[in-house]
Amino acid sequence: MAMKEHGKLTERQFAGIIANTLLGAGTLLLPRDITAVSGTGAWLSVLIGGFISIILLLLLINLGLRFPEETIMEYGMRLTNKWIGGLIGIAFCTYWLFITGIIVRIFSLMLVSSVLLKTPLEVIVIAMLLTVLYFSRSDLQIVGRVNEIYFVFVILFIMYALFLGLREINLIRVLPLTGGKGIMPILKGGLKSFFSFLGFEIVALFIPSLTTQKLAYNYSLKGIVTPLVAYIITMIVSVGVFGVEELQTLVWPTLELIKVTPFPGLLLERMEAVFIAFWVVAIFTTAANVYYASVVGFTQIFKLKEHKTLTLTLLPLAYLSAILPDNLHDVFEYVDIVTKFAAGLIITTIIIYFAAIFIKGRKGDERS
Repeated sequence: MAMKEHGKLTERQFAGIIANTLLGAGTLLLPRDITAVSGTGAWLSVLIGGFISIILLLLLINLGLRFPEETIMEYGMRLTNKWIGGLIGIAFCTYWLFITGIIVRIFSLMLVSSVLLKTPLEVIVIAMLLTVLYFSRSDLQIVGRVNEIYFVFVILFIMYALFLGLREINLIRVLPLTGGKGIMPILKGGLKSFFSFLGFEIVALFIPSLTTQKLAYNYSLKGIVTPLVAYIITMIVSVGVFGVEELQTLVWPTLELIKVTPFPGLLLERMEAVFIAFWVVAIFTTAANVYYASVVGFTQIFKLKEHKTLTLTLLPLAYLSAILPDNLHDVFEYVDIVTKFAAGLIITTIIIYFAAIFIKGRKGDERS
């Protein structure tokens, strides 16, 4: 299949896919959700969640480099058998499909409540999913180029807005830095922050297509550290501007942060419109990358010749997952469930596959 041809994905595109997948809906929810658990120590929770994600990412890279000609869907079946490997692969693809709908639903709720007040939610969901559908029919080269280009625009705007927000911080609100509640709330917040890092595992599908596989560690770290830094700054700025108590009253704290941040030299009165314009790109790349991974994964599991065959077939399932929650409260509950399921799935898969390598003595074809 074209998506597995070597040399189709440059290192910067590889890093861009990771970063764009992570810079999504999590930023809209992160400040309120984590501070509710960790208080002013929420930035530590994000750091812990990011550190765990980095470890899991590096382990997945290590697995992938042992089988440089195969994706996780393929070498998983060789390490175990077609049933166990197939079920694990289906679990990953189904989870990616489900999270596509959740991401689109979160962003659609924000648009309906802040900008498109009279637009039916279903219209926004369908419009976003149709855009995702169009993107998912592209070859991997196009996917890589889009992520590489879009990442530059998104991260520059986000970091610019956040650094402006640093000037509005009241230092009293961010103290104590450790939250003052002990280690357990910080660890619990670290698990909740894991949702914002979900999606990094899709790189296990792209390692065979990487131009220089020995640079996978280097560029995967670059891809995940950038969102981690953005999330930590978002957390510190949000707490410093609003305080922990006020954050609990805000539905979309990041959007409110943009509203209260003065942008020098700009004549626009509603900067949140500019923010949303950039965030459309961020949400689109996140949802599109995860949906693309789901389509490609199912294609390899069922040994289809062309991934485009499934792009339209799977879209109704993504739509159902987007409209399944009745309200925002249900969406948050789904997010918690998905976070725990994904963490368990990724960790269990890594343990099973490394155990299989140890038991069988199979080193694969690791490249130096």
